[in-house]
Amino acid sequence: MTEQFLAGGIAGAVWNALNFWCLTRLLQAWLGPQPSRRRALGWLLAKFPLLYAAAWVYLSRPGASVIGFGVGFTVILIAAMAWFVLQAQQITPFSSHGR
Repeated sequence: MTEQFLAGGIAGAVWNALNFWCLTRLLQAWLGPQPSRRRALGWLLAKFPLLYAAAWVYLSRPGASVIGFGVGFTVILIAAMAWFVLQAQQITPFSSHGR
């Protein structure tokens, strides 16, 4: 495993973790108990222009490992999906009929 691949994997994992973190904050600000259009817009601006610009800057560097970035991204994607599934299983369904 080369150093570029490892650096790309770490960059992809960090980028995707930040992406999910911003997404959860955006959804909380938008759909939470106290919605705030201003906070939602702030998280939207942090998520899209800033994170995607950072990924573009990293991936456009000479020697950057796109494959490593993709592997790190995928590892975090699978972990986030597993976490969301576990969270969804903890939600107890209720019946509107009171049963």
